[in-house]
Amino acid sequence: MDGVESLIGLLAQVVTSSIGPGIVNDFLQDALFGGFGSFLVFVPQIMVLTFIIGLLEDSGYLARAALICHKPLSYFGLSGRSFIPYLSGHACAIPAIMAARTIESPRKRLITMMTIPLMSCSARLPVYALLIAVLIPDTTYLGGLFSLQGSAFFVLYFLGIFTALTVSVLLNKFTDRDSDKAEMPFILELPNYRLPHWKPLMLRVLTSAKQFIRRAGPVIFVVSVVIWFLGYFPSPEHALQDSYLAMIGQWIEPIFAPLGLDWRYGVAILVSFLAREVFVGALGTLFGIEGADENIAGLAANIQADGLTLGAGLGLLIFYVVALQCVATVATLKGETGSKNIAWGLFVGYGMLAYSLAFIVSHLF
Repeated sequence: MDGVESLIGLLAQVVTSSIGPGIVNDFLQDALFGGFGSFLVFVPQIMVLTFIIGLLEDSGYLARAALICHKPLSYFGLSGRSFIPYLSGHACAIPAIMAARTIESPRKRLITMMTIPLMSCSARLPVYALLIAVLIPDTTYLGGLFSLQGSAFFVLYFLGIFTALTVSVLLNKFTDRDSDKAEMPFILELPNYRLPHWKPLMLRVLTSAKQFIRRAGPVIFVVSVVIWFLGYFPSPEHALQDSYLAMIGQWIEPIFAPLGLDWRYGVAILVSFLAREVFVGALGTLFGIEGADENIAGLAANIQADGLTLGAGLGLLIFYVVALQCVATVATLKGETGSKNIAWGLFVGYGMLAYSLAFIVSHLF
């Protein structure tokens, strides 16, 4: 991902080097290349993950992993084949949702796809790191064997898995099981371990990348341009604090006030619906911290000095554990399920659940 970001940044620099400072330069660099970059950075992850899953499948190992995990996952209305997509979802939900195609039961495949976004993907890590640094002291226990902050990370990952399995049980109870009547018992013929067939495997990798670019790319790009416009205008100094986006943040502040958060957090949350990791950079800009993505400690100190309460901070963490804040994931869900109602229904449903849990937590602490 870093290589793709560097390449896009270099290309943007080459294209805009002959254009003087101004709106055209900013649009090309931040909206055009930034918009394309925001979804192209996922392509290497998708290709690598598709390659690994294909490698496991062709080598005969995937069938064994699915067989081992089938019984425990069946208690939650899932299939043993749900294990690999769930595991992959901790890296990125997009290729994980695409990997769920291997699940034969349409109902179990749909439930798996719908709950994968609850796995704590890598995009959540910067948010977790920032808020844990603000709320949890950097202390160790049991002779330095365990870290309090490290334990907090573990709890957040566990909460994501627990929520996904709980939602799976509920979906299993309220979805039509008629599609499972024709499903054969979960019987797998374990193939011999063998070397994969490289040509079909590479073709599968290229196909998955092409499908992602075609399905998710346009949606992410349009949202990127809209967010750039709202964050750029109308201030002549182009300060985010004076932009339409900030005005919207102040307008929606009453929504986040019950969670103990002011308009700055509202803006950062709003921007991060494009990609969760944007939260840290946006909040850094609003707090006047340069390079907040690389200077999390400095931003954490400013947030502590600003007086973020324990309840509000923990509620915000819970919000990011549950909320579906990734346009690329929504677009991928729409493409894989063939239903925009399911995709946007999950977006709204998980958002409401995240807000409700954050509200409860913020008032308990």
